[in-house]
Amino acid sequence: MTRHAESDAGVARASVLLEVGRIEAARREIAAVLAGDPDNVEALYVLARSYQAEDEFAAMQDAAARAVAVAPGQHEGHLLLAFAQIGVEDPTAARASALETIRLAPEDWRGYAALALASLNLGQPRRAFRTIKRAVGLAPESAGPHYIRALMFHSIGWNLFASRSYRRALALDPEHKAALTGLGRVAATRGWLAAAAGHVSAVLAAEPTNHAARTELDRVVIGGFVGWAMMSVWTAGFFGMFAMLPWMWLLALLPPALWLLLAARTWRALSPGARVYAEHVVRTDIRARVRLFGLALCALTAAGLIINALRQDPDRPPSAAMAVVMVAHFLTLIVSAAAFVTVDRKVSGPPPPAPGSSSGPGTSPAGASPAGVRQAAASGPAPSTFAQPRATDLLAEQREGSHAGRWAMRLARAGALFAVVPLLVSADPPAPWPSRAIVGTIALAGFLGYGAWSRRRLILRPGRQNAALGMLLGPLTLAALVELVAIALAAVLPSSAMPLPEIVAVPAVLATCAGLVAWLGWLLFAGARGLARLALNSRQDSSHRL
Repeated sequence: MTRHAESDAGVARASVLLEVGRIEAARREIAAVLAGDPDNVEALYVLARSYQAEDEFAAMQDAAARAVAVAPGQHEGHLLLAFAQIGVEDPTAARASALETIRLAPEDWRGYAALALASLNLGQPRRAFRTIKRAVGLAPESAGPHYIRALMFHSIGWNLFASRSYRRALALDPEHKAALTGLGRVAATRGWLAAAAGHVSAVLAAEPTNHAARTELDRVVIGGFVGWAMMSVWTAGFFGMFAMLPWMWLLALLPPALWLLLAARTWRALSPGARVYAEHVVRTDIRARVRLFGLALCALTAAGLIINALRQDPDRPPSAAMAVVMVAHFLTLIVSAAAFVTVDRKVSGPPPPAPGSSSGPGTSPAGASPAGVRQAAASGPAPSTFAQPRATDLLAEQREGSHAGRWAMRLARAGALFAVVPLLVSADPPAPWPSRAIVGTIALAGFLGYGAWSRRRLILRPGRQNAALGMLLGPLTLAALVELVAIALAAVLPSSAMPLPEIVAVPAVLATCAGLVAWLGWLLFAGARGLARLALNSRQDSSHRL
């Protein structure tokens, strides 16, 4: 057999090994081929895909770059290089490689998928969705482009459209495990734990080592079963503070009853194997055990609240014991939440550093997640093996929303400044309408202008991912919207005798006060940090002079 034939046979064996998940064996075959023929481009392609299967994008980039250097006229190398650059968070280079792929193979939908992901990470969502629409048009009967479009919808929080695209991918390829896992992820995010459990159980029944599916199952078990149990008990205690009133004790029983119903439906949706795994997680996972401890504390303070409330006279102020238990109940929630986040971060590892150019507000790294990169460049799901199962990341969803959360935080904080004067001139008795209109219009223009400016700034300087910002995305967005509505109504309500409606004024005052407090805290922190830097710099200058 000639050397060329031996190389082809080795590449073929490596490809088969890679398809069945034997990645290390495939790399050994490729190493043998490249030792005799270092410029074998097909072997370099297989080597890049082997790194891709385990999300080793830096090594994948090196292998793909070697392939491009050997065969610059073949689109496959540029395609693999584009996805590797997306994986290492270099969307500018990825966009250039994707454009070269499209130039060499304009009918290959994967080049457009790579360009769409790169554009999304560059903060260009409109261009990204136009590009992925082109990919879907080139291969409407292929599950791949529909799956990538679902990932992109999911990354910007459009879960309804993401679900439709996931289901379309599954209709075209019922064995598409990544799309089924994506459906489970959307369901878990929405709180549809029974649906999420069904989707994830189906994936794990066919592929027990699927790390993405196991992550979603951990979210269902730890954050769903145990986390929602604690929240239901805490809410029962909150309602129990009013148990001295007629029938309020029945309202306190409602949250635990709803949790039991949800837990029963979710448990039935799990497969037998997933139930065994769920029991193991609850017994052994430190994140579940910390939540169980929080559940016990909340149950203790909730019981104390209900017992004390039943002894209270509704016409008299709360007793000292009742006030102590109330404070303890609220502190239990705060301390438990901090403990959850701390343990989740410790198990999942530190957040990744911020790239030089990454996704901006309204987008997230989900569009360029390992799942998206791996599925877009391959014709089907790339299996992988796990000798030691990796720890799942329960904070990934929150980290992916941290850029949008940071933008919402800045909007809510700035909105507090812009809303102060419109709220004052609209309070009862309100100022004449022309004055209110001028003040409101100026404040509205300033608020909207700041929003556009801060979004562009965050695209260029996104900052580090922060799970806390992702968790607060909903409340921060609501606060910013309330401030926006209050400013707009202050400008348009025509009657001089008509103050802001209480349904708007009360939330706006609360959001504005919270924003002003946040401003004060930020100024104190920034001032302390600036003084510390000045002291450090002056000390370094003194040491240099000496």
